[in-house]
Amino acid sequence: MGDGDDLFMNVETPCTETYYTKKRCDGEMRHRFVRVSCSLAATGENECRRDTLAVLMFDVILYQPEIPPNTGNIIRLCANTGAKLHLVKPLGFSLDDKQLLRAGLDYHEFATISVYESWADCAAGFNDRRVFAVSTKGTQRYDLVNYVVGDAFVFGPESRGLPADILKSVAESQRIRVPMVPRNRSLNLSNAVAVVVYEAWRQLGFAIE
Repeated sequence: MGDGDDLFMNVETPCTETYYTKKRCDGEMRHRFVRVSCSLAATGENECRRDTLAVLMFDVILYQPEIPPNTGNIIRLCANTGAKLHLVKPLGFSLDDKQLLRAGLDYHEFATISVYESWADCAAGFNDRRVFAVSTKGTQRYDLVNYVVGDAFVFGPESRGLPADILKSVAESQRIRVPMVPRNRSLNLSNAVAVVVYEAWRQLGFAIE
């Protein structure tokens, strides 16, 4: 590791979320995955500065995802856009699924991933945040919304989309859709996530915090 390199490490967290990305920093292995800046010149060899954390731009929530390559692609997308990924069980795969790992390449260690036992557990962490439900049943076109840092986007499973109770829990103005030609069913999940996240990031001038 060179002088001034950025590094991902695990730090302790009191919450019940599970963080799957693992990397050692000075021999320590802990539970939550965040970005820290390590500078050998500033702190001495093998010491990690823990006071410089990257700001995550958006949150992507996958409710009961079913197809491992889609989630793998989304892991890679989140790593490259500074978004945090939340997975709500049950999942249609294990997190060490070969197809998921192949689709995500080696980006898993650069993504922040949380896993929840239920939608209620996940939603409890977003009580003070704007959550947008992305659905073919959405009433608001996704590109007509003004997004801000900290917005969250929830997507349903590939075979059936978001259930009615989750849609109803979100304000109608926050039920968004991606346009398609008439009589088509839906976009691929990872494509839909990419379209929405990049539009939100574009509105912020592709700022990197």
